[in-house]
Order: sequence, then C-alpha cells, then structure tokens
Amino acid sequence: MKSKFAKIFLVRHGEVINHKNIIYGYLPLPLSAKGKAQARKAGIILKRKSIGVIFASPQKRAQQTAKIIKKTLGGKIKIITDKDLHESAFGHFTEGLTKQEAKEKYPKQYYLYYRQPAKSTAGETLKKMAERMLKAINKGIKKYPGQNLIFVSHQDPIAVVLLKLSKRDFNDIHKVKAICDPGSICEVWSVEKRLINKTYLAN
Repeated sequence: MKSKFAKIFLVRHGEVINHKNIIYGYLPLPLSAKGKAQARKAGIILKRKSIGVIFASPQKRAQQTAKIIKKTLGGKIKIITDKDLHESAFGHFTEGLTKQEAKEKYPKQYYLYYRQPAKSTAGETLKKMAERMLKAINKGIKKYPGQNLIFVSHQDPIAVVLLKLSKRDFNDIHKVKAICDPGSICEVWSVEKRLINKTYLAN
C-alpha cells in the first residue's frame, strides 16, 4: 500500500539578471550567477530529502532553477513543467515596467495590490492564484503518492499557498512573502488528504 505521507518543498527560483530593475512577469530573464548559486544551494539542502520528482513553472528562471537542482541531486529525477505554477498574472500585467512606472500607469491596480491585495483583480485574484497552485500540488501528489516532491515556482504564488493552508487572510501576503526570497525552500506536509504548512509565517 502506498504511503499517505509525503513532504512537499516549494522552491522559489534563483535571482535573475535584471539590470533595469523592472517587473519581469513572464519575461524570459535568465538566472544571474548568484541565482545559479542559490539554486545549487537549494539542491544541496534537498539532496537529503529523498526527492521523487521535480515540478516547475514554465518561466525560464524556474526551468533553469529546476535543472540546476536536478543536477545537484543527481540520479534520474524527472522534471515536469506545470503551467499552473506560473508567475503571478499581476506581474504579467505590469511586466517591463519599473515599480514607479507601474504605479503611475496603473494607480488604482497598484494601490489595491499593495494596500488591499485580496481585492486586487489585475491579472488574477490571489484566491485564484492559490487555487491553481494547489491544483498543481495535489495533481503531483496524486500521480506520485508517498514521494517527496519539489515544486519550483515564484514568490507570490508560493506565499498565497502558505497563507491558504494556514487559514490566514490573503491581505497578509506582503507581511509574509519575505520568506520566499530567491532560492528559498518552504515545506508543506501531505498527510492523508490534508496539506499542512510547516513553514513559519511572520505576523
């Protein structure tokens, strides 16, 4: 009988090359040297976790991070791309702009995202973001029951999953997303049919 317990590791991609300091959304910016080192460090930490499969967002930075982690882990671990792990659609909405330019071009949307993010509908709502992320995670668990899995994604998508599992308000996203820095690893346990956040969320 397959085990009904597994560890899920939500990994944010490494730092990217972003000389113009823009919101990069879905843009194919590559990892910087520091970002590649962050991915390798994540791989070293996860090497002791008996990983079965790596799932990754389709964005270039997440794909690069997943490949570096796979190489660091060694063995014949598979990488599966899942579009539901993609970057925030709000980031896609404002991509190519600096934060100041986004604030000036889309003042209402910018204000909502930073002051009342649960009400923001630009690109997608945080609720929808959490739903698609959980869909990808649950699909992976169902396909590979009892295996420890890695999901390489992005800052906001990972943060909303942790908020949802912790039954916290989506308006808290900007309070907690610092834990999802480039190359960070957040842990969730899959127990029976429940997902339990094991990562500390600051108040």
